[in-house]
Order: sequence, then C-alpha cells, then structure tokens
Amino acid sequence: MDFSISELLKQNTPGNSEGFPAGVPPSYNWYQGWNDGGLWSPPADFSAVEGWGQVYPKVGALPYSNPNAALEVANAKTYVRLKPSGEWKLVQDQAKVQLTGGHFVQDFAGNVAIPMKATTLPGTTISFDAPPAGYNNHFWYKARGTYPAGTVDAVYVQMEMRVTDANLHLIAMVGADWWRHATAPYLEDHSNNPGVGGSNWIALSIQWKTIGFYSMSEAEFRASPAPPFRSSANETPPRKTPPFPPGPTRSGDNLMMDQLYEPTSGSNGRKVSSSNDESYHPGQDQQQVMNAGSRPTPARSIAVADAFSNDSLIVLALALSALVKLRRGVSLARAMRWSGIP
Repeated sequence: MDFSISELLKQNTPGNSEGFPAGVPPSYNWYQGWNDGGLWSPPADFSAVEGWGQVYPKVGALPYSNPNAALEVANAKTYVRLKPSGEWKLVQDQAKVQLTGGHFVQDFAGNVAIPMKATTLPGTTISFDAPPAGYNNHFWYKARGTYPAGTVDAVYVQMEMRVTDANLHLIAMVGADWWRHATAPYLEDHSNNPGVGGSNWIALSIQWKTIGFYSMSEAEFRASPAPPFRSSANETPPRKTPPFPPGPTRSGDNLMMDQLYEPTSGSNGRKVSSSNDESYHPGQDQQQVMNAGSRPTPARSIAVADAFSNDSLIVLALALSALVKLRRGVSLARAMRWSGIP
C-alpha cells in the first residue's frame, strides 16, 4: 500500500495526533502521541530491539461493543540502522515472526492484563479482538530482533492496521524498545528494556492505514531513509501544528510480570511536547510582532505601509512614462490609455 514519507513525517511531528487514548491520564508523557524522551540509540552493550503497537478507544467516542469486531495488523517490520555504513537491516518481519500480546488495563496500573484472542489470517496478517471496556490492545513480535552490540544507532518500525467494524472508534500508535539481549528478562525499572519512543495516535478505519516511527531527526531520516522510502525522501515535509500545553512528564507503568505475556514497554521514557517548540506561535494572526527599526510594530501595520509605498511608486512610474511620451509628440489621450488610466 502507498505510504509517503510526508505522511510518515506527519505521524512523527508533535501535535498531529488524530485523537487521544481513553483511560490514560493526560499526565502520561505518551498521552498526546509522539515524543522524544526515550533512548533513540541503544546502550553500547545492548543487542536486541522490540517493535510494538498499542490500540485504544478514542477519547470522546461513545461506548460501543461488537463481539465480532476485530483489529487486523499486517506487514509489520522493524529495521535498525548500522553505524558503520548507515544502511538499514531488517530484524523483525511479521512474515517470519508473528505478533502476540494482551489486553492491558488502559493506564497500565498494576501491570494487569487479560488474554487477547489472536487469529492468524492468510498472508502476513493477524486478527486481534477489539479492546474490551477498560482495556487496550498491546502487541509485539514473538521474538526480538537482534544485532551485534555497539553497531546500531536508530530504529524504524512500520505496521499496517484496520478495524473490521466502522463503528469502532480506535486509535493506534507504534514504537519500539531496546532490549539488553534476545532473552533478557523484564525488570520493573526498565533497565533491560528502555523505551525508544512512539508515533502520534492515528485514527483507524475499515481501510488499511500504515503507521511508522523512526528514532532520529527529520533531517537525518531524509538523508538516510529506511528501505520503504528510498524513492521518496525528497517529498515536501508536513505542516507542523501547535502542540497541546505540557503536562507533568512521567511514564505510566505499562507492563505485567505474568508469564502469559512477554512484557514490553510502550511508555518508558516519553516526554510531552510543549509550547516551547519552534513551530508553536499562539495567536499568530492577531498578535504577531515584527521588529521594525527601534520599536516593535504589528505585522499588519508593516503590510499596509508596504502596500502604500508600492502603489506610490507605480503611480510615479506611470506619470513619468506619460511625460516622456508627451515630449515625443504622443497625444495625451494615448498616453493615458497606455498607462491604464481611464
């Protein structure tokens, strides 16, 4: 399916979430979506990574339940970028390693989860039942991706999702965690699996949507795009929208120690975007001020002055042209028609 780099950049630009997760405290630093508070590059002695996704009912949506409704996830892939060459390596592929997960309580309080029904469909697709009231869908690969320690500086995760019932109002985020090694156990302090980050929240529909997350700056990703974007790295970047006001930056507990699930962190080390972002200009149309000379002048006043100056120059130029033609014996009426004066 088509997925442009412009759309990916929008999904990784603060302020572009298409909804917010129900049951998650706004103080959680991943509530608003994309954040850069995690470890974009792994610790030097780490050698594994885990791509993940999480799906929630959208804040404000009316309660709705359909026992036959499902979330479908397809073509999930995780890439890491190799430091020596800048090349990307595919380390997790749903075509080879299927996804698993559970229904976690929406705020991850107590790391409580219940089983989540999963059905493997033809191709590289898996179907999960929709999140029940008070729970989410949190899923990841059955095996972590691996790489030689000290050789990786970034990760890219991409998944395709859709719902089977148009009345389900769900939003999704994808992201990643670094892991100390392929079989490292989960520890409550996340020392074995520090979070990398996650995308904005994307509204799901019955049409397939691709969601991606990358752990580097926009400029770096354009210069070294992951394989799905090799031919589209020069597209126009998305327009940034103002982020919401900041909230306290604390991570929510989001993992359980139950052996039924392999814990993964979708919340560790996230940061709320703030109004200090350069793209945020409150009341820009009404309050923008430009520095003109020794005193600040409203931008609208400068625009009027510029327009007045331009009109004066045009009139002066037309008058001089008319005088020149008159001196050459051109009639006054012809000179006025030439200059556009009725």
